[in-house]
Amino acid sequence: MISNNLARGESGITRLRISTAMIQSASTDVIRIRKYPNRRLYDTSRSTHLTHDEVLAIVRRGNRVQISDSRTEADITNEVLLQILVARDPSLVSAIPTTALLAIARATPEAVASAADSFGEICDALRPALASNAPVGAAPAMAARAR
Repeated sequence: MISNNLARGESGITRLRISTAMIQSASTDVIRIRKYPNRRLYDTSRSTHLTHDEVLAIVRRGNRVQISDSRTEADITNEVLLQILVARDPSLVSAIPTTALLAIARATPEAVASAADSFGEICDALRPALASNAPVGAAPAMAARAR
């Protein structure tokens, strides 16, 4: 569970521990989910309805999901995942700095996409540290103690 990946550093700042499994999908298969007007989520591959907790568990196991609106076929994956995270794991959402959320709220979609690309590059650069499961942003000595 992600909430188990929060660690309080020496400075008292809560840092999120991220493993490579959280960044790289364990499965290349995409689980297709449809969201109906009654807010029900339906896994088309297993022909079963899903709760928000089940969708979150699927994602945390490393599976990729694609959620589409049943009427318009629009991809609403990001919207639904954000709703699920806000409702089911508020501690994860509260770990995001308010300044970052304000910047996202004020930005254009293009600016957010550019920042997301930069974040992906940062994750690639940090991949060796992430593999050791050291707290992100930790000093080398602190990372050594985390092992």
